[in-house]
Amino acid sequence: MDQRIYLLECKIFFRNKTLLTGILILLISGFAGLYFGKNFIERQKEVIRKAEKLQTENTARNIKYFGKELGLVLYHTKFSMASEPRNWAAFSNGQRDINPYLIGVTTLGLEGQLYDTDLNNPTTLLLGNMDLAFVFIFIFPLIIIAFTYNLLSGEQESGIWGLLRSQSATPLKILWRKFAIRMAAIYLTALVLMAAAGVYLRLAADLRLLTVIVVLSLYLLFWFALSFWVISRGRSSSVNAVTLISCWVVLNILAPALVNVWLTRKYPVPEALETVVMQREGYHEKWDMDKRVALNSFYRHYPQFKKYPFPEELAFSWYWYFTMQQNGDDQAAPGARSMQHKLAQRNDFTNAVAFILPGIQTQLTLNGIAGSDLQQHLDFQQALRNYHEQLRLYFYPAIFQDQPAKSIDWSQFKLKRYYENGSGAIWQSVLSLVVFTSLLSGMAIYNFRKKMY
Repeated sequence: MDQRIYLLECKIFFRNKTLLTGILILLISGFAGLYFGKNFIERQKEVIRKAEKLQTENTARNIKYFGKELGLVLYHTKFSMASEPRNWAAFSNGQRDINPYLIGVTTLGLEGQLYDTDLNNPTTLLLGNMDLAFVFIFIFPLIIIAFTYNLLSGEQESGIWGLLRSQSATPLKILWRKFAIRMAAIYLTALVLMAAAGVYLRLAADLRLLTVIVVLSLYLLFWFALSFWVISRGRSSSVNAVTLISCWVVLNILAPALVNVWLTRKYPVPEALETVVMQREGYHEKWDMDKRVALNSFYRHYPQFKKYPFPEELAFSWYWYFTMQQNGDDQAAPGARSMQHKLAQRNDFTNAVAFILPGIQTQLTLNGIAGSDLQQHLDFQQALRNYHEQLRLYFYPAIFQDQPAKSIDWSQFKLKRYYENGSGAIWQSVLSLVVFTSLLSGMAIYNFRKKMY
């Protein structure tokens, strides 16, 4: 008997063109998100491939024309490091559109080069890039609202609910069947999109995939629980619709904007400009000072290089020039550390606040799994600093001994790739979604029992 009733409910559901339109919107937007997300990441991969080729060509050209002076070769030669995107980055682009994913640096002062990136249209950055994560977080809840807002009130306003109550001892079962059919339709659509993502983006069937499915399932369940609670209050369809849309606006648009404003005020980053200014000032002012000032500061940082004699008789030497560059980085170091600390504080604060904002929490988790979040970028910058330090320690002895460029094995200096290794704050996301889903579900059940629909 129950199977025939569910079959009848399914037929009624699929005869509703409005509901079918909602499913179609999800599928079209989901496939579009897959295409645009992958296209965006493929463009970044292509830039990285070209950068690898250009680095080899430019290094060979610099050696050809400036090979007699190693310092001059290193002045012009850039060593690139790329934050190589994994396949999951196409699922959730995160902050890869605003943070540089490819940085080329010379062995000169690092802080003045660390934040170089492509020029972008600010309007494009404001709108962001569409990916499948965007569809799940922003569009799926709207369709859930459209499917459920009048589930009870529509029956009441048409007069059918009174008839159902008089002919059934458990009218809530009827309501639950309608709700379950809509949940099944949404989850089947989500499953189709996840299967398409797995094939199209070549996602491995591993723990990351299972984690994403669990997190997204809980996120959708949260919105169903929120809708269930709203309709349990027994208000009209218009009130339910306005309430649910207001919740969507607050949770997905207004609250993130307020968090961003609060972050800007609480953790301002004036050090971003100050670091560059201090680095340049620390280098340029040495032109007007005695050479020993730059050398003494350099030897405090690298005492092991005191054994290399300094050519004081020369008006200019690459020995002196590179020590000046190091002085600039040393002078900018406190500002750089302060800026890194504040960015880490911003990241920690966002993760803490996101516990009460399921949309932000889910987005942060997906970005963390995809390796496209702020923490991954901070780790990438630290990896670049370590790589730059390795370059300096390798080349400084050769510069100080005035070795020719051809004495260096340049084949070992190819584009350096960095791969993220984070997985996001998974436990926090799961806990947040489970807590709020359980709370809303409990409140809804209490309302239904109290009002005895």
